Amino acid sequence: MPALAARIPTDRPTRYLRQFRAHAEAMASPRADRLRSHAGKSHSPNDIQLHIDGSDTHCIARFGPWGTCALTAGDGALLIRLDCPDADSLARLRDIVAADLTRFSGGGLAIEWNPEP
Repeated sequence: MPALAARIPTDRPTRYLRQFRAHAEAMASPRADRLRSHAGKSHSPNDIQLHIDGSDTHCIARFGPWGTCALTAGDGALLIRLDCPDADSLARLRDIVAADLTRFSGGGLAIEWNPEP
């Protein structure tokens, strides 16, 4: 199963995790146009089931069937791990998560993804 991880240095890891979680919860809402246009690509609302669990320091977003995104607000960094069933899903989820976090930060986050075993 392909996986990526990122450690993003920031003095606001909890803020970005909260924003991501709130945004994902809004997209998972039955009233939302879920993931209609993310990362410059159009997605059908029927493409994905989105489930979010978490707190202010840890969040897991399950983008079924694409994969899982786990975020942890650490000391001075936001930690992210993506686990997906295939490389195409991993690239799609990476692009969505990176686009959202970049937008939340006003372009101020440097996200470097690293393959994980």
